[in-house]
Amino acid sequence: MSKEDQKKYRDALEHSQREFAKRSLSKVLELSGAEPHGESGLVIRYGGNLYQVQHPGGEITPYESKEQGGWVEITDRILILQYLTEVCGVPPSGKWISFRELPWGNNHYAAFKLEAMDPLAKRFGSSPAEFELTCQKLGGKKLAMGDQAFAIPVFPRLQLAFILWLADEEWPAQANILFDATASMHLNTEGLEVMGINIAERIIALTDKQEG
Repeated sequence: MSKEDQKKYRDALEHSQREFAKRSLSKVLELSGAEPHGESGLVIRYGGNLYQVQHPGGEITPYESKEQGGWVEITDRILILQYLTEVCGVPPSGKWISFRELPWGNNHYAAFKLEAMDPLAKRFGSSPAEFELTCQKLGGKKLAMGDQAFAIPVFPRLQLAFILWLADEEWPAQANILFDATASMHLNTEGLEVMGINIAERIIALTDKQEG
């Protein structure tokens, strides 16, 4: 990561921490689906793992695992804080929309496809059993789309659909990521883009780890 990117993420994290501190802990718990933890903290499920968040400071640590010394990637910390700050309490609708249908999503679609969808297609286009196993480990529930599809609850109020079309003699493998129709009520499009990329990377990394 370049120094410029490091500064950008540090600035974004500090901004997210300041905004998180403005929302009361009771309001966060009421709207987010998180559970209280101690006198000034909460536990939130994100991407299949539990994280402990302190209020108002916004410090985040893994709740169940102390892998990597309790380190949480900075983009994940930013996303968790943004979700806790912006979530409005509306549950998932079960209706799906494409990234292009998000506000200004069409402007970022090419990058989102390159960083999130294409790696999934490349990794799982000939490995549907691995895709199914990993999605289920992340709490995914089967959907009737594509050759394989799962709705994964990334946050308590925010879920993504990961869809896979397998490679055959005529067509290469393809993948798509859909968003619940309420997604923009909980995160802005930039946050949803990063979330989709991060969870796609997590699916691949978890599968590779299982193989290793």
